[in-house]
Amino acid sequence: MSTEAGDLYRLVLHHLHRADLLSRRVADQQLGERIGIGRAMFLVLDLLATGPDSVSQQAIADEIGLTKAAVSRHIATARARGWLSVGPSPGSRRENSVTLSPVGRELVNQGRRHRAESERQAIEALGAGELQRTAHTLEQMCALLEQRLHN
Repeated sequence: MSTEAGDLYRLVLHHLHRADLLSRRVADQQLGERIGIGRAMFLVLDLLATGPDSVSQQAIADEIGLTKAAVSRHIATARARGWLSVGPSPGSRRENSVTLSPVGRELVNQGRRHRAESERQAIEALGAGELQRTAHTLEQMCALLEQRLHN
């Protein structure tokens, strides 16, 4: 690989990392201002709203990139605030079943409306073609990195 190509690859990874950090910060700030919860809490509640009836804390953690301990803290906070209820799982005595309350569902709906507006703004600013090219490139990078991970 030429030095120029290596520099470009590092630049892409730098911008990818920065875009990830900025998107998390913006989501935390805007969700906090608009609906009073952070990005991670929204992701937990959103997954519970759309996922299967019974989902383990480890599955939630794996899906949204948090530790199991962080998911446990978010569930405890959401339970204390009345956004969900926790009861025995019908399928296993070792697991709990988590159900969103009407207030929790409304938070998810508000967060989804905000996300849709943010997506609309991004599409307007970047254009669908640019987003499609970027998605394609990132898909190829992920495939390459996953292949390296398993070799």
